[in-house]
Amino acid sequence: MAVIEVINLNKTYKQKLKKVKALNNMSFKVEEGQICGFLGPNGAGKSTTLKIMMDLIRADSGKVLINGIESTKTDSRKKVGFMPENPPYIDSLTGRELLLFSARMHNIDYQKAKKRADELLEMLDLLSSADKKLRNYSKGMIQRVGFASTLIIEPDLLILDEPMSGLDPIGRYKFKNILKEVKNNGTTIFFSSHIIADIEDICDSVIIVKDGRMVKELTQQDMKSMAVEGYRIIVPKDAELKGIEEVEKLENGLQVIYVKQELLNKTIHNLKDVKIISIEPIKRSLEEIFVKEIEQN
Repeated sequence: MAVIEVINLNKTYKQKLKKVKALNNMSFKVEEGQICGFLGPNGAGKSTTLKIMMDLIRADSGKVLINGIESTKTDSRKKVGFMPENPPYIDSLTGRELLLFSARMHNIDYQKAKKRADELLEMLDLLSSADKKLRNYSKGMIQRVGFASTLIIEPDLLILDEPMSGLDPIGRYKFKNILKEVKNNGTTIFFSSHIIADIEDICDSVIIVKDGRMVKELTQQDMKSMAVEGYRIIVPKDAELKGIEEVEKLENGLQVIYVKQELLNKTIHNLKDVKIISIEPIKRSLEEIFVKEIEQN
């Protein structure tokens, strides 16, 4: 079941004397129970798409359905947690007050909200700063408390714009583990990021966009298969290799055969009389896949 359906979105901004087309028939779906990454270069239309989902701005044409309800209707966002890239929080609030405010906006019982706020603040290493004003928080702390404010409503869907921006490596590692835990508890997560390694680590699917349109949708299986460029087959140094050209001699009495992915089965058949020590995939990263898709589209 699709939790999010983006259907032929178009959006043009006016900048001084010219018009800039931010979205160009953007269309895609996000399935229930997934962590889905939204990936594209700067200016690809990621933030504009997320803002339309949350009805912060309106599309010129097209629509977004959240659980089958148009995003222009308030009911579509009752169980949606949203965190923008640069949250404009009231900086005179404390971290704890921000969470309680978010809970109150969703009519959550005060005692339940208070208990849940403390749990989230502890989980995100903010309990010691819970009563400090947000104006005294670092960028990374703002990201974490903003994330906590989305979780306090116990959402069915999380929509996050660059949620790991400003986090150090340890912070990103912990954040990704929390996202996995939230997903395992039944929440669908859709987030944009320019940190490709983060998407590669945790996403079940990835939507790649460029110039306001979707250019590629990848499942986890797609990412795995596209990541394999070929194979290294390790055999003894004295093995007879007829008709095989890409061979590298190693110093430890072994040799390596380099094989393209589509020729693996044929090569193994040709090596039926040779002792094969190991077969290792030659991989490329999601970053390389992303760059190739952007260049080709």
